[in-house]
Amino acid sequence: MPKTIREQLDEVERDITLYNEFDDAEKARFKLECFLWTAEERIEWQEMQRSIAEYLRELHDKRMSLLDQLEE
Repeated sequence: MPKTIREQLDEVERDITLYNEFDDAEKARFKLECFLWTAEERIEWQEMQRSIAEYLRELHDKRMSLLDQLEE
C-alpha cells in the first residue's frame, strides 16, 4: 500500500534527524581522535562527511517537495 504524503514526510524528517545526530557524533569523535588518525583515515572521514552532507541535501529537497505537495 502506498504511503501517504504525511507518512513519507514523517519518514524523511526521521531520517534527517538520525543523519544529523550521526553527523554530530562523528564530528565529536573527530575532535577527540583525529590526531591519532593516518592521512588515509582522515581522507576517508572527509569523504564520509561529504556523502552525509550530500544525502542530507537530498533529504531536505525531498522534504520541501513533500511539504509543497501537502499544501496543495
